Amino acid sequence: MKDYLKYYRIRITALSPIYVGDGKLIGKKEYIRRNRRSRGWGTVEIPDPRKMLTCLRLLSCVQDFENYMLDQGGNVPDLYQWLQAQGISEATISSWIRYSMDAGDVFIGPRNGRNKGIESFQKDAYGKPYIPGSSIKGMLRTALLAWELGKQRESNSGIEKRVRRAVEGGRGKGDAFLRNQAEDLEVKVFHRPERNKENLKDAVNSVMAGLIVGDSDTISEKQLLLCQKIDYSCIGDKKKERAFPILREALKPGTEVFFDLSIDETTFPYRIEDIFAALDFFQELCYERFYKRFGRGRKESGLVWLGGGVGFLSKTVVYALFSPEDALYVTDQVFKKTVKTYKEHKHGNDLRLGISPHVCKCTRYQGELCDMGMGRIELLRGV
Repeated sequence: MKDYLKYYRIRITALSPIYVGDGKLIGKKEYIRRNRRSRGWGTVEIPDPRKMLTCLRLLSCVQDFENYMLDQGGNVPDLYQWLQAQGISEATISSWIRYSMDAGDVFIGPRNGRNKGIESFQKDAYGKPYIPGSSIKGMLRTALLAWELGKQRESNSGIEKRVRRAVEGGRGKGDAFLRNQAEDLEVKVFHRPERNKENLKDAVNSVMAGLIVGDSDTISEKQLLLCQKIDYSCIGDKKKERAFPILREALKPGTEVFFDLSIDETTFPYRIEDIFAALDFFQELCYERFYKRFGRGRKESGLVWLGGGVGFLSKTVVYALFSPEDALYVTDQVFKKTVKTYKEHKHGNDLRLGISPHVCKCTRYQGELCDMGMGRIELLRGV
């Protein structure tokens, strides 16, 4: 083993549902609901499409199935109801099932009875859930960048001015908005002119190349549940929840995720202790500047915010780069320039309310409102 390489085993325990998507959608006619509980639907079952189609072909139902899938009418039955109407037995249906998951609270209530599409969790070639190392490394990168910006705020005035000019300029274009300014920040913090002295921005100069984060171990499908996107606002004494017709496969609270992390000390200038210090700095920043205002989050060390559907703060460093007042203004301008529904979603009230964004990303689990994407990170061992 080379002395300059350090290896670590790390665990993240889900404290609330964590969603890491693969960009795919399970259509509302592509899953089965047949196990009903008194408070809602107990499980959702995902069939293996090859097994299901093979059986439907043997039963001469393929054309009827195609017609069903193409029917966009408002009173179309769900997949289980359609299969029942074809006279297909419960045992046959059960033989198709790849995995099932707890439906949680997503079908509870008079307005939530109908099927909705499901944004699926990241899975490997064998269909097993896992969290890509790139997702975890992105979380670490954001925390390290925020940590450094917090320590070097006085020397960042030039970049601050560039960001302010950009947000006050022309209309943004999605992900491209502020891209140049974001690259400048990363170059300032993470790049060293050692491999390509002529072009500091070249990716080969980034110290982050010395941080190697592996994909997580595979996770049992039994640890998946369905959760629904909920925007929560709490301004003064007024509390409001807005549920969206967006369902996601997510890890259940209590799920343990294990992964390996390696540090090349010849390239990466941070120790494992620095990484955890950066994570704690970012967690405290998120809590004090945002979650605290909603009466949410937790004021404790060792917490991380991981995955999709977590919200603006978990993926950005605006609140680390600017003072609270300036960060509020810049964040509001970012939404104004990039969000087409700025007025519809009442972002124009953010400056008056003193918080931007003015909603906290949540879901419901076992009847309780909970934050999306919160986990606890722990170092298990180092070599």
